[in-house]
Amino acid sequence: MSNDQNPPVWTSPVIRFIKDNLPVLDPRGEEWDHMCATAYQFACEALIALGQAEETGRGARPLTHPRLPEVLPRWDDICVTVLSLASQCGLLSYRLPDGRRSPAAAAWWGRREGEIMPPPNIMAAHGLGGAHAAPEVLPVLRALGLVEFGQWAEAAELVLWRKEPQEWGLDITTDLRFGAAVDRAVNEMPADIRRELDRLVSITEADVTEGLIRREAYQEELCAELGANRVICQRLTRKSVRQGLVFLRIHDLDWLFFSSWRLPDGWLSPPARKRAMEIFHDRLAIPMRRAVVTRLYPDRPEFSGKGLPLNQ
Repeated sequence: MSNDQNPPVWTSPVIRFIKDNLPVLDPRGEEWDHMCATAYQFACEALIALGQAEETGRGARPLTHPRLPEVLPRWDDICVTVLSLASQCGLLSYRLPDGRRSPAAAAWWGRREGEIMPPPNIMAAHGLGGAHAAPEVLPVLRALGLVEFGQWAEAAELVLWRKEPQEWGLDITTDLRFGAAVDRAVNEMPADIRRELDRLVSITEADVTEGLIRREAYQEELCAELGANRVICQRLTRKSVRQGLVFLRIHDLDWLFFSSWRLPDGWLSPPARKRAMEIFHDRLAIPMRRAVVTRLYPDRPEFSGKGLPLNQ
């Protein structure tokens, strides 16, 4: 039976919540603007994946005849999207063990330190800390199966590992399930994934030469366009170009895990990858990338680095 005839219980509340909380480009609400913000980008992608919108240059546009697709996006990716959007809009806050928000989070929302906050209405459970969700968020989290009986449900644990709220002090890399997932990712790696990993961690002299030529040409274009006296260029060396290539390759390694790996499923099959959303800044996928690369390529520690900064 197709999903539009028998959709999961979460589809309607999730779609409504996303539509109600995305920024719009005009007062008529005919187009949503992701504003280059991670949570809004996830939300626009979710509406597209759920058959409600089409992609635009700045976000998404509602379809005249929306309809759920026969193959829905992954439930866990939708969960991360809802959590990200709720947090971005100030509708979900993770709490310290004493129930307070962290000073950094309070400052982000312009609150004074010590200001009285609503007490948590999602209690700590299954290794997760407490949180406070606005009234419009709680029903969505319940429909997704993330909250039950006023506390986090067991199914929420691995989802929230991908957010890793700083208030909770989680260390997912010490969990036995993370170690088992590393073993599985290494030992059950598809051939196409291994080939791509091998390629990304191999920077040849030819790669450096090509990168040097490309960077020099770019600098020359800038000088010609803006004037040499207005362009400050760092002196290019083969070492600096190689360092830049390592940074870019780490970015590509992260994206390989963002698009092709999930815990507890491991490496996704090609059909399963089509259901995966582009959930970047994934705080579970990045340490998994680091662990797998360290295990497979111990002689190339530069590719086990942290990579791009993580956003909440």
